[in-house]
Order: sequence, then C-alpha cells, then structure tokens
Amino acid sequence: MSTSTYWLVLSAHFIGLVFWISGLVSVYWLLRLHAHAPKDAYEKLTLMERSLALLTEIASVLAIGCGIALAVSGPPGSPGSWFKIGKWLHYKLVLVLVLLAVQGMIRGRVKKFGRGEIKPIPQWMWSLLLVVVTAIILIATTKLQAFQ
Repeated sequence: MSTSTYWLVLSAHFIGLVFWISGLVSVYWLLRLHAHAPKDAYEKLTLMERSLALLTEIASVLAIGCGIALAVSGPPGSPGSWFKIGKWLHYKLVLVLVLLAVQGMIRGRVKKFGRGEIKPIPQWMWSLLLVVVTAIILIATTKLQAFQ
C-alpha cells in the first residue's frame, strides 16, 4: 500500500470510528429519553433511533473494513502486516468485538422500542460502552506514540 493510500484508509478508519461511537452514544441516550417520554413523542423518537442506528451500522462497516485493510497491509515501508508486529492488535480486536456486542444490544432495543415494548435501558450498558471507548483510545494513542 502506498503512503498516500495508507493515510487515506487510516483517515477513513478514524472517521468511521468517530461516527460509530458517537452514533452508539446518541442512540443510547435517545433510548433512555424514549423510555421516559410522553406517548405522543414515541413515533418521532423511534424514527430518529432507527436513522441513527443505520448510520451507526454504516460507520461500523467503514471502521472495521478500513481497519482490516490496515491490519493486512501494515504501515508503509514495513516488511509485513500488523498481525506480525504485536499483541496490541489482538487486544484492539477484542475491544471491537465487545463494541459490536454493545451495538447489537442497542439495535435490539431499538427494534423492541419500535414494536412498543418499552423498558428502561440498563446503566451497565453505558458503563461498558465507556470502558471500551476509553480502552480503544488508550491503545491507539499508545501505539501512535511508539511510531514517533
């Protein structure tokens, strides 16, 4: 992969990650609002939740697809892929799987809320999302410091 292509894919990966996480946070708080909203607002909230959930899924595909491309090709000038470099990529992949699980749970709640099955959202889901996002940021910044 050429240097310009690498930076383009890395930028797309970062943009996808930002939209993915911000979409998850937005949908989570919309669901919490939906659980306590008056019944006349349910239809509008359901439409907003579905739209944001779709944006979140598209962003996750972009982030994961670009991440796979980066992992397979490795940085410019390196002899091989990131898979040969260290354990940090495996830790990041585990966190991505947990993030996908949180996305699946939130998407399931969006479908239930759309059917009228409205129950409060558990607090632990928010805590799990924050822990995963913090860990991903720490791993990414630690790896970036290693290149400087």
